[in-house]
Order: sequence, then structure tokens, then C-alpha cells
Amino acid sequence: MDDVKLFKQFGEKQILEIIKQALINGRDHGLDKSFNINDVRIKDNALLVYYNSEISNRFAIYNDFAIIIGFIHSFLIGEFEDNGIYNIGVHTQFTDKSELYILSPIESAKAISEGNAIYWLKNSIVNENLTYPAESYLLVEGESEIEAFPILFKSINIEIEQYKIQIIPYSKHNLRTMLSVLSIKKEPFLLVCDNDKSEEIHDLVREGLLNGNYHILTQGEFEDYIDPTSLIKILQDFTTDINLQSEYIEKDRGRNIGTSKIVAKFYHQESIHNQCPSKPEVAKKIAEYWVNTEIPSEFKEIMTKMLNISSN
Repeated sequence: MDDVKLFKQFGEKQILEIIKQALINGRDHGLDKSFNINDVRIKDNALLVYYNSEISNRFAIYNDFAIIIGFIHSFLIGEFEDNGIYNIGVHTQFTDKSELYILSPIESAKAISEGNAIYWLKNSIVNENLTYPAESYLLVEGESEIEAFPILFKSINIEIEQYKIQIIPYSKHNLRTMLSVLSIKKEPFLLVCDNDKSEEIHDLVREGLLNGNYHILTQGEFEDYIDPTSLIKILQDFTTDINLQSEYIEKDRGRNIGTSKIVAKFYHQESIHNQCPSKPEVAKKIAEYWVNTEIPSEFKEIMTKMLNISSN
């Protein structure tokens, strides 16, 4: 198998299309994320990848570059010299039409595929200096989100400590005071809240304490985003013989009762409330489930917003 030469077997055009489709369908190919690829080509002895990014955080884009270059090097290892490819380049354009690119010699590409990011960056060419993120804040409803969001961010290759993102439960503070302090200090933040806070949020917008840097969960609360069958399987990790049915959850959800309250009510009715797992415990399991299946698009949107806010 080591003797198989991909370019000879499939041809340049098909190899480039394979790379393009693999990056577009990243998770299906073992990558941490998928990319909106425009083009993959070979030009001037370099294999070049062009894509659009929803994230304007320059620091986060280097994660993208590392994933793409590492993948290409691993996929085409042993093919570069025979085909006159001496560099791998990645170019991204942001929604504001600005751009960032990197050009890595094959030896540097090899380093990132082996996890040596320092050597890779020191021996690659970029069109602007690496900028480090300033401290920013993700304001959330409570302990559920504190447990869940680090797991969700990690699934897209973002360690919140590295990006100086602090997650703060505003329910334990006076929200107006907190927003006033953040506004005066001009600290970047994103507020995420359940939809029962809609009126309060609109009041805060009118008062000038929020200006687009908030997200109201459209379905209700965090736990409302998991389907009943999957939620029951998660609860079985805590209560093996739980006799909760999907219909029970769906019926009360139809009455606009929050999922966490539905679960707590069931445990109480069945006199097993002493076995009822805490909201943070369930939230952690939900986040881990989403990472292994599919993260709801709304939470992907929240993470993108947070990364963009933290870059400004």
C-alpha cells in the first residue's frame, strides 16, 4: 500500500477534488470541523486552499490553518517532491472582505501534522502578525451552560482558557450592574439567556446596556434542545430503571414547561427525587452527546458570535 502513488493513480484534478470534499465534509473524515471551501489548486509549486470563514477571530483562524495543513500533509505524505509541491498554503476571506493567509514549506507542514505548532509558525509566512485575544466574557443563565460550553468549544478545537473566554453565570449577580460595569470598562461580552428573559433583554437594549451582543435561546432553555429519546438515554446513566416516556416530555413541552422542570417533576411524582441528577450533570452529558452526534445550529451560532466578539 505504501508504494501506491495517488497522483499517478487518480490524477491531479481528482486528488484536488478529494481534498476539497474532505475539508467540506470535515467531520466525516475525522477532522475537528468542516470548512466552506472555495477552491483547491496547485500553483507555483504550492498546493493552495481557499475558504471563507464566519469567524473573524484571527487567533482562531490559526486553528483552521493547522487542521487543513496537517490533513493535507498526512493525506499526501510521500507525494510532494514527485509532483513538484514544496509548500502548502491556506487563504481565508472574512465577511468584511479582509483576508489572512499562510504559506508553509513541506517541512513546516510536517511539524504541524506532528503537533509541533511552534516550529510550524516560526517557519511559515503569514500576511499579518499573530494577534492574541483580549479577555472576554460569556454571560450565561446558570451552571448548566458553565458545564456545557467548554465541551462544545473544545469540539471545534477551541480551549476557552487559551482564548481568554470567561464563562460567568449572571443569575448569581445583578444583571444590570454587571452589564453597566462591562460597558464602562468596554469589556467584550456575549449574553446568552433563556427565552423567558425576552422582555428583560429588550428593556436592557432600550437602556443601551446591550447592543447586538446577546442571544435569546429560541426554544426555551438549554435542555430544550435535546430530543426526548436521547434525553431519556442520558437519564438512564443516572437512574438505570427510570420509566420516563418520550410522550411525557413532549406533552409538557407543548405546554411551554421547561425540560429541566419536566424531569424534576417526573422524579418527584415517582418518588425517586433523591436520585434526580443535577442540571449541570445532565447538561454535561447533553453536550458530550451533541459532540458525538450533531451540535444544534443555534449553539454553533453562539460560539461563532463569541469568538468574533472576543476578537474585537
